[in-house]
Amino acid sequence: MSAHERRFAGKVVVITGGARGQGRSHALALAREGADVALLDVASGDLDHPPFRVATTADLSETASLVEKAGGRALPLVCDVRSEEQLNEAIDRTVATFGGIDHVIANAGVESLFVEPWKLSKQDWDAVIAINLTGVWLTCKTAIPPLIERGGGSIVLVSSGAALRPLSFNVDYTASKYGVIGVGLTLANDLGAHGIRVNVVCPGAIDSPMLDAVAEANGITRETFLRQFEGSNLLVPGVLAAEESTTPAILWLLSDEARFLTGVVLPVDAGSWVRTVARRRR
Repeated sequence: MSAHERRFAGKVVVITGGARGQGRSHALALAREGADVALLDVASGDLDHPPFRVATTADLSETASLVEKAGGRALPLVCDVRSEEQLNEAIDRTVATFGGIDHVIANAGVESLFVEPWKLSKQDWDAVIAINLTGVWLTCKTAIPPLIERGGGSIVLVSSGAALRPLSFNVDYTASKYGVIGVGLTLANDLGAHGIRVNVVCPGAIDSPMLDAVAEANGITRETFLRQFEGSNLLVPGVLAAEESTTPAILWLLSDEARFLTGVVLPVDAGSWVRTVARRRR
């Protein structure tokens, strides 16, 4: 592998939601390019609010093993991003194990139940905001001091296409993902003087374990759920993006190749955001 292909040799990357799906894809790609990876994940198997199946400790261990096989060192850490205490412990262990932190991918998130906004329980609202928005802020809050101590670095926050085109009956999810963009742009302003870049990626619909968990929690079949995304992919109509589809963009934003980019909101959605509504010709 050439030097160009090992852009992250000697670098340490923290990934939240790293046990499966997109997080696993990022971790393996980084390991192949020489990075050491701290994998943070709640790894509880399920959540009470919202009621979803999430990654397990077995998923976390499997990803760590795959990272090692790909050539990187892995540090699997059970960590709930809603807990500042747990995040502080995870970041401290990462620094103690690898000597510092260079990059952060705030990827942990959860979808919500499909329900009319006036019927959504405050308990579910609070849970989605806590994971998707507060969790992103807490991840950054705890990781920024080591980045400053390192002399700079880069952060990528994972928002959603829902932050660019709101989703019906998803008010909590949509609000949380709009908030992630606000966090990212603010941090880009505040951290530039420290040599830390902050960018935001907005994935479109991804065929990942979360998709199956969302369908299950909402009492619909996978096929019914997939029909909601028909036509959203302008490049390959009728096909959802694979979970590794956002990985190249995220790694590029983290890398020195994007050293002049900060405060960018990048849709990686196969054209979903720019898709226009078909109109009949007279």
